[in-house]
Amino acid sequence: MIERNYEDDNNDYYYPIIMAKDSNLQLPLSSPSLSINIAKWKDQRLELVEIPKGLIEILQDSGFTVEKILDCGPSHIAEILGIDDYLGEIIYQETKKTTRNIISNSNF
Repeated sequence: MIERNYEDDNNDYYYPIIMAKDSNLQLPLSSPSLSINIAKWKDQRLELVEIPKGLIEILQDSGFTVEKILDCGPSHIAEILGIDDYLGEIIYQETKKTTRNIISNSNF
């Protein structure tokens, strides 16, 4: 196999990533050396929202931030998480209330 490096417009060199599939056409992910851990940023402000910790963890694991919750609205939150609309409404309203309280307390 010949290894080639390539140069981009900024004269930076890079090497292409080549992934081979096994005979079953599946990537071998069982090997610890091949598994990839991707760190997700979690919005710590969600810890201030008065909802169960389990819901906060689900929101954080799904990539929600305070802004995303407020932008999405209750039904979209429920749809993304696969939960009842009622829970989506609680998450939305409690997040809205918490952010309102944070803003009013910071104005002193």
